[in-house]
Parts: sequence; C-alpha cells; structure tokens
Amino acid sequence: MKKSTKTILIVLLVIAGILFVGKIVFDHVIASDYMISRGIKQRNRRNDEVKENFLNKDKITVVLVGTAGPMSPDIAQNSTAVFVNGQFLLFDAGDYAQKRMEQFNLPGESLDAVFLTHFHNDHIADLGEVMQRSYMLGREKDLVVYGPTGTEDIVSSFNRIYAADSEYRTAHHGEEVMPLEYQFATAQEFDAKLEEVVVYKKDGVVVTAFKTYHPPIEPVFGYVVEYDGKKVVISGDTLVTDALSRHANNADLLVMDVMNYDLVTLMEETFREIGDDQLAQIMYDIREYHPDVADVASMAEKQNVKRMALTHYAPATPIQSMMDRFYVNPIKKVYSGELYAGSDGTIVVIPLGE
Repeated sequence: MKKSTKTILIVLLVIAGILFVGKIVFDHVIASDYMISRGIKQRNRRNDEVKENFLNKDKITVVLVGTAGPMSPDIAQNSTAVFVNGQFLLFDAGDYAQKRMEQFNLPGESLDAVFLTHFHNDHIADLGEVMQRSYMLGREKDLVVYGPTGTEDIVSSFNRIYAADSEYRTAHHGEEVMPLEYQFATAQEFDAKLEEVVVYKKDGVVVTAFKTYHPPIEPVFGYVVEYDGKKVVISGDTLVTDALSRHANNADLLVMDVMNYDLVTLMEETFREIGDDQLAQIMYDIREYHPDVADVASMAEKQNVKRMALTHYAPATPIQSMMDRFYVNPIKKVYSGELYAGSDGTIVVIPLGE
C-alpha cells in the first residue's frame, strides 16, 4: 500500500472516530437534557398526586413526621401532620421536621396552621424552617402558630431571624415570585392557665387544647382534632392524666408519647457503671414526665381508643426486635385496638362516613 493511501486511511479513521465520539457525546447530552426535563415533569405530576391525596376531603390522614425525642440523632424529632377537610395542620416541629416533610412530599405550601404543645427544643427547633420553607415553597396565605402563653416570643424571634433571608429572596426574584406579604407567621396565644380551650375552628374542623402534665415543664398542652364525628388526639409530652384519658375516650386515633421504664432503668444503671453520672441522672429524671408502656396500654384499652400510634420514644430503639420487646409487645398484651409502632413517615388513614 502506498504511503499516501495509508495516510489517507488513517486520516479517515481519525475523522470517523471523532464523528463517532461526537455522536455519542451529542446523544448523551440530548439524553441527559431529556432525562432532566422528564424527571422534573414526573416529579411535578407526582407531587400534584400526593398533594391531592393528602388534601382529600373524604378521609383524615395523619403523618408521623418525626418520632424521636431529644437524644436520637438518626430520627427526626417530634412532629405530627394532620390533613383534614382539605386543611394541613402541623403539631410541633422538632429538629429535622421540615426535611422530613419534603422527603415525604407533604405539601408545605398548603400549610394552614402550626400548634405547639410546649417549648422543649425537640418540639420547636425546626419551627423557623417550617415557617420559612412553606413561604419559599409557595405558601400564599397567612400562617398562624397556635400555642400557650410564650408562643408570641418564639414566633416573633424566628420571624426576626429569617427577615433578612426573605428580603434577599424578594429582592432577587421579585415581589410576584416571593411576596413579602406572607413571609412572616403570626402567633395566636391562648391563656396557659386554662384547663381547656377551643383554639381553632375552620370549615367544621375544631381543635381543642387541653392541659397535660410534664413536670416541671409549664405550660404544656395536648390537642384534640375533631371533624365529621371523628377524633384525633395528640398527647404531646405528658404522663397519663385524667384530662388525657377523657379526651382519648373513643378516639379514632391517639398519637401518644411513650417510655419503657425498664429500658430506661437499665440505661441509667449502665451509665453509672461506666462513670457517666450526667447521663445516668438524666435517665433517672426523665421517668418523672413520660408515661410507661404499661400506663399507656391500660389507659388506651380502658378508653376504647380505636387506633394508637406511638411516637417520641424515650428512648428510641435501633432495631425492630428491640422495638417489639420494649414497646410493641408490652402494649399489645393489654391493648386490643389497632397499634402503630410509629416511625418517621408512618401514615394513618381514618375514613370518613363510617
């Protein structure tokens, strides 16, 4: 083969290679663009479907957003969402609650109200993010935070913290995209001295706050959500009390904080054995203000609670076998209703019209 012919073949092969690689790159770019566009459209459709499902007026949907107390770093802290008659009500907002809500595709822009049971950090740490992210996600209505005396200070503080962020975003994107009208939440306090008070009424949905017992913390309240003959009770952090028992009577769902005293005692003894007196003392003290599984089970059974979802485990357990041993099995020995060993994302549906 002549040298010139060989050179021409090499050049042609190089050109063919460049064209082949170019086509792959071009196809990859087109495919990537298509996948990105398709992914956005699919996510949008999915979010619309999820939103429609949660806001369905034919049922009450309760989502355990966060189920941990203050000492479980791998689980979101206490927060419960209730969807009822097209309304999105959130009870408490512990650390990581907002991230969980977005992971579970809860429609943050539709959030109507937040209710605080008390002011422990594991119940309010993410309130600022809930307020701000609902606004950033498109909330175009006022957001009211209900709670006992002291709520105004907390809400106004978060408003101040996020004020600059809201102004930056409005300056960047414009008033039509980020209207400052809805940037702040409003506090609606009720008198912490009251034993019981209706705090929310809208389109047949009634929310009542009732005093609970979480010594030495004050104020501290639970909530009852009622609609169309159905009742959901949010215990907050409390020992079993007469008020809790009365409101839990014939409840369609009780979302209940829970502790296993035997487990906590074992942890206390172990911490003392290894010389960690601080954690040992904490384990000793927390038995004063959370209910044991035996008390929870007995109350729920006596009050004919139809469904009970456990939350705010004190402490949470890392594996299912331990969950069964310390929480599920002791309660099931006494309680005959439908039991949910709640975890972040647990959903309980209560049909209407039954």
